[in-house]
Amino acid sequence: MKLQTLLGPLFPEVERPLVADDSPATLWPWDSLRQVDIVLAVEESFGIALTTAEIAELNSVKALIGILRRRGLEVEI
Repeated sequence: MKLQTLLGPLFPEVERPLVADDSPATLWPWDSLRQVDIVLAVEESFGIALTTAEIAELNSVKALIGILRRRGLEVEI
């Protein structure tokens, strides 16, 4: 699955494709509420429940890719 397809709609204010290094530091709309939206979208789309440790680790697109790949899921930006 392409994360751009999943996460892009969560960031309609951002007028460029997401990149692996994107994080709350580079995407101004990525705040605590958007973090919840990301977690919910990921869990629903992949049919998984992220652990508390995984949610704490989720601080960038690259981190999300790592979390999902460790679970054996095929993802790309």
